[in-house]
Amino acid sequence: MDNGALTELRLAAFKSVRNASVPIGPLTLIVGRNGSGKSNILDSLAVLSALATGADLRDALDGGREGPVVRGGSEGCAPLGQDRFSIGCSAHVNGSEVHLDVEIQVRPTLQIWSERLWSIRASGARRGEPLEYLKSEAPSSHSGDITARWENGKRGLNPPLQLRANQLLTAQVATRVPATTQAGRAVHEVAAGVLRAISTTFLLDPVPHQMREYVPEKDDHLRRTADNLSAVLRRLLAQSETAAELTAMTRSLSEAQISDLSSVSSDLGDVMVTINERIGGQDRSVPARLMSDGTLRFLSMAAAMLDAPASDAEGAGGRVLVIEELENGLHPSQAALLLQRLKASAATRKVRTIATTHSPAILDALEGSDHESVVVTSRDEDGWSQVTRLVDFPDYVEILGKDSLGASATHDRLRPGSVD
Repeated sequence: MDNGALTELRLAAFKSVRNASVPIGPLTLIVGRNGSGKSNILDSLAVLSALATGADLRDALDGGREGPVVRGGSEGCAPLGQDRFSIGCSAHVNGSEVHLDVEIQVRPTLQIWSERLWSIRASGARRGEPLEYLKSEAPSSHSGDITARWENGKRGLNPPLQLRANQLLTAQVATRVPATTQAGRAVHEVAAGVLRAISTTFLLDPVPHQMREYVPEKDDHLRRTADNLSAVLRRLLAQSETAAELTAMTRSLSEAQISDLSSVSSDLGDVMVTINERIGGQDRSVPARLMSDGTLRFLSMAAAMLDAPASDAEGAGGRVLVIEELENGLHPSQAALLLQRLKASAATRKVRTIATTHSPAILDALEGSDHESVVVTSRDEDGWSQVTRLVDFPDYVEILGKDSLGASATHDRLRPGSVD
């Protein structure tokens, strides 16, 4: 496992989901009926990503140029009728599995209610016991601070720190925990590793009509809506290896006879991507403003895969690409090709993908080994969303014995106990 890689997402109490965990592999697909809680899983990743920046909770969850980071903002994160939500994750840091769990109060005051950064001791007399790098105490209703204790490697009670309750506590470690001892430096390294792992999350929610305009050439860091796609692609096309891969990806998923991709510039120096194709024996340049929604959406996914941060010497890097409804704009016959590209990107660029899907074609294109990373959402009798790994269904073998995975989804058999 790569250093700094997210390995699991936990939703103890978040929107409609409770007591759920989602493994994060090279390709994780979330399947379920409308309203079953698929999008809530992706929202929890968006919240963790916002918190990891160290921003004020209000700014992280409710502010920003694009508005709230998730639907309903901070208050919408709490399960209906409750005042707090709880989420967490695990990451591989320096050879250990490190866990971060945080509970946030949204009413009457938005603040950290509890937070724990921990792992399991791997050696010594206390092997197998929790090692709590940072753990908060009960918050005070009379203060904007919260007390947390950090692991100092000594016997007795760990020393306390006063931290701001309106900011992720783990994000404050770098400036508040002394790094003058080996134990203090270990807390710094673990906190930084988890924050770095969370920060690799990139939520892609492409909006095709916003990609059809000229954009400044230097505005080339891909945004969530991919509205600056043309500038990003222009930069990628300037790199010969990336340009060749981008062209090959576009050819494989298009019916057109594509020769290459390029860009054009306006009088003001802004840029727009073009696809050069051959029609009726003549070359034609198709600018972004004339491209279909499906083509633009695919190009945004290709850009996100190819523009992953470079890996460092210790094997860290890459990104976790989060996409809702992976199949949007995709012809069913191209499902297998897209999955091949995503898995190749995981192997060569360490871009792991978490996506929701309703597509039988996507599910049928999965290989048997991919089923380990398929999770199914459904509602229990009390209305809570439950999350179950496909291979953990008691009747998993029987489900596949009746039909293909895609057909099973079409006939609503992908739910625990669905087989008679």
